[in-house]
Amino acid sequence: MTVQRILIVAGTHGNEINPIWAVKQFNRNENSLKHGIEYEYIIGNPIAYEKGCRYIDADLNRSFKKSKNYDQNENSFYEISRANFLVDQFGINGSKPCQIAIDLHTTTANMGTSIVMYGRRFKDFCLAALLQNKFGLPIYLHEKDKSQTGFLVEAWPCGLVIEIGAVAQNFYDPKIINRFLIIISSLRDEIDKLKKNLIELPKDLVVHVHQGSVDYPRDEKGDIDGLIHPKRINRDWKMIKKGDPLFLNSQGIIYKYDGDQFIWPVFIGEVAYKEKQIAMSYTNKEVICSKNEWVQEFHRL
Repeated sequence: MTVQRILIVAGTHGNEINPIWAVKQFNRNENSLKHGIEYEYIIGNPIAYEKGCRYIDADLNRSFKKSKNYDQNENSFYEISRANFLVDQFGINGSKPCQIAIDLHTTTANMGTSIVMYGRRFKDFCLAALLQNKFGLPIYLHEKDKSQTGFLVEAWPCGLVIEIGAVAQNFYDPKIINRFLIIISSLRDEIDKLKKNLIELPKDLVVHVHQGSVDYPRDEKGDIDGLIHPKRINRDWKMIKKGDPLFLNSQGIIYKYDGDQFIWPVFIGEVAYKEKQIAMSYTNKEVICSKNEWVQEFHRL
């Protein structure tokens, strides 16, 4: 295995401040080099962080190559130039090449501590399996969504998002910070154990696969005219069946789920997704058998 550097990105969204605190605290207390693997730390969107906002011109986590933002605004958006800087600096062919990128995020939704994957790269599956085996974390596999592309970790050979909530934007929560510290401090240990054949991947990996998203009810003017139903609030990862309530509008009308398949919702009521017209996303649960190829691909990093 040739993993030498792991990029730890905090503050990809400027108002998600707990990961930044966690990384600064970890960097003060821990050696950046362990098991032959060095951590590189970077604030993803420093100007947005200074201003206390999610982004300046566009969502940085939708601004890497192959994204709509990148194609349409390559020479004008701050986040596009920032994405290019990060790849030029820390990409696999950069001045400080990193084989793995870990992007730290918080959410206002009650997601707990979870892993977000983009697509089905074997190396990502291997790393996700290590963390799920260690911490029992749920995995959200985001794929086949043409409206959302250009994610940060996709610009590296291997990468995952660690998503923790619920916590308000621009609010420090010591419990949230501690969760990040635990994962950051354990990551290299788990990779080293795999390298030395001291652990094996679990036989199965449980993932929640993205199926689509649903917007809030809206009136004829396009304004939101319904709220998350009280029985749905804070129920991320909990199964929904046909007839279960989703929304309650201002006239007391209940909007129910009318699909025939069981679904598991994620990012329920995420504040930042209102502008994307997303009230929650739907997933199906899938059990994937671990493959030797996952480890083999990971060893080739």
